[in-house]
Amino acid sequence: MQKPWERWTDDGIDRSSWAWTKAIMLLVLGIAMLALLAEPLIHSVQNVSSAANIPSFFISFILVPLATNARASISAVQTTNQRKERTTSLTFSELYNGVFMNNVLGFSVLLAVIYFRGLTWDFSGEVLAVLTVCIIVGVTSSFSSKLPIWTSFIAYMLYPLSLIFVYIFNKL
Repeated sequence: MQKPWERWTDDGIDRSSWAWTKAIMLLVLGIAMLALLAEPLIHSVQNVSSAANIPSFFISFILVPLATNARASISAVQTTNQRKERTTSLTFSELYNGVFMNNVLGFSVLLAVIYFRGLTWDFSGEVLAVLTVCIIVGVTSSFSSKLPIWTSFIAYMLYPLSLIFVYIFNKL
């Protein structure tokens, strides 16, 4: 019996052992680069926040995502300028998926670091705000493959609202 990945043999994808080895090596290289560059980024965020007298959470929640997602945002705006409903819907779907995956990955890494290093938990308000936003975005975008334009307003309003959520959740 043929294995599922062997059904499409002439689809132009290299499935050789060298391709697998190269892919794994590139993943390891990416993880190593991330590990090397994460600490200077953390120190930079802390330095900017102390110099500006702004909590480091807000710097990392506002400036860092804007800087790291600028390319995707510009691409989304250019794509939506085509004014086709299907293209706009796919763009928002891609953005929603990116937000959800970034938050889930970031939350998983945070939990792993706290658990394995035995750190104290001091992020309830922030995590609750991220979880609230993920639930709202997930519920909004999971019921349809074609997203109406009003869902983009919800997504845009969740960004400043999430900062308000953090403030409120930390005061409780």
